[in-house]
Amino acid sequence: MNDQYLLSLTLVILLGLFIWGKIRYDALAVGALFVLVVLKIIPANDAFAGFAHPAVVTVALVLIISQGLKNSGLTGLVGKLIGTRTFTETQFLISLLLIAAVLSSFINNIGALAILLPITLNICQKMDWHPSKFLMPLAFACILGGMNTAIGTPPNIIISEYKATISNNGFNFFDFSYVGLVITILSIIFIALIGNKLIFLRNDISSNEHLIDLKGYLFEVCVNENSSAIGMTLYAFKQQAGEDTEILGIVSDTGSIRKVQNNMRIKEGQILVIKTPPDDIGNILDIFDFSIPKELHSFDEDDLEELEVMITPGSRLIGRKYDFFLKLAFEEMNLLGLWRKGSKYRTRLTRETFRAGDVLLVGVRDLAEEDVTNKIKHLGLMPLRQRELQTIPSRSRLLKGIIFFTFSIFLVSFNYLSAAAAFLLCVLGFARIKIIDSNFYREIDWPIIVMLAAMIPIGTALQTTGLSDLIAISISQYAADLGLFWILFTILIVTMATTDIINNAATAVIMAPISTGIAIELGYAIEPFLMVVAVGASCAFLTPIGHQCNTVVMGPGNYKFTDYWRMGLPMDILIIIVSIPMILFVWT
Repeated sequence: MNDQYLLSLTLVILLGLFIWGKIRYDALAVGALFVLVVLKIIPANDAFAGFAHPAVVTVALVLIISQGLKNSGLTGLVGKLIGTRTFTETQFLISLLLIAAVLSSFINNIGALAILLPITLNICQKMDWHPSKFLMPLAFACILGGMNTAIGTPPNIIISEYKATISNNGFNFFDFSYVGLVITILSIIFIALIGNKLIFLRNDISSNEHLIDLKGYLFEVCVNENSSAIGMTLYAFKQQAGEDTEILGIVSDTGSIRKVQNNMRIKEGQILVIKTPPDDIGNILDIFDFSIPKELHSFDEDDLEELEVMITPGSRLIGRKYDFFLKLAFEEMNLLGLWRKGSKYRTRLTRETFRAGDVLLVGVRDLAEEDVTNKIKHLGLMPLRQRELQTIPSRSRLLKGIIFFTFSIFLVSFNYLSAAAAFLLCVLGFARIKIIDSNFYREIDWPIIVMLAAMIPIGTALQTTGLSDLIAISISQYAADLGLFWILFTILIVTMATTDIINNAATAVIMAPISTGIAIELGYAIEPFLMVVAVGASCAFLTPIGHQCNTVVMGPGNYKFTDYWRMGLPMDILIIIVSIPMILFVWT
């Protein structure tokens, strides 16, 4: 078999596993890289070259800068801007989307969402608004804002660095704004006037109810020897416990979850898997004399407070189990319950593998608020319970942080320094004013970095093996009679479809050499072809797995998988209509 065939087969399998979604994308990328090194398609000396690639370094630095800006008090500033004013629903939505787009133009998409999500949930509760009306638009606005600058989203960084590699001249910092800004403004108008009306709303939430109406929390409870539930059928138990509570299974001796039937009777010592709202679990424990198993709950109920937190895409818990959680929490947090959208419960909480978007109900010892905040940050969790909006801790640090960041953008925009060098100076400045500490490496979304570092040699192999040229020649034969508009249209559609099912950075790495090859083969300038890939790779609006922002809001917004295309598909169509004429106008 020749190298082109083996590389094609590896990529097809890799894309299939990406779509399957059962294995971490960074592990898949590293696995594919290892296979290609073993097959000698990628030289062993080049296997780790991706970690030194300017795109990877820049992405890592942008992630650190994003966290530094948050630490400087940016969250509090944003909270004061939108949390202390009186808005109508439409006014608040437009303000929220504009702020999200501006933030995500300069900091990481998920970082912008992390700032705005708790604020949005808080305001929705105070105003008695349905969070679902705002959370999907918020996620989409964070994605849209990333289109506007060279650092707004990893695909733009990758595209710019790729162009610099093949032409010795990358895109300038604001080159993406010519198209991205028009797309962002028109999309926000669409969302505010039409798109938000396409969102399917479930279970209206009042201000007196649970913050995000997570009624499907899973708890494990142990049937104590004096429990009044002993001998009771599951049907009778449900009648007494209430309609929102049900027993989903019983833990077997092997730790698996056995299915149950209504006529089964509860026995002493059983561990039951109960589905119930978190506000009801305390009453159920008291009324039926149940207890949380000791392996989950190592300190007395009187010693803790309950806290709802979401696992963010950058969390160190992803792909790990409860023992790892307990280790990182220094046994000062216990897992009480788990909420997960659209997934069946087949094993014990202690054996369940955590995923991005999981919502955990944790018990916290009586610690100082600062200690709790630090532990949540250390674990990569996002608090969801109602909390007071943050104040600005230090106006001086905030101002200095903004100055350092603005200066680094100035250096990049006027080509005084490369992006990596300028943002490294910014990070050093942030360290000097202490808005990042010595543990800054924890702020880096390592799965993204590892995936990108592994994919870059694979993308290079597309060129060195001639596979990208072969694909480009094959496509060019059919596209030769088409105009430039329809060629760009086809590339945009393919890129959009790909980014909805795999990581957007991986999409950019794969599509950049192919689109460039088509441009060269047909005798066109490469800029419009790379720009259309950059736009398409950022259009992950049809699924919750296409972009981390979509994954994070799925739980709090109470969305289903199919809800995203209701607003996402019209947005994709709008972007196609707008982007190609703009790209042709600016870059040809």
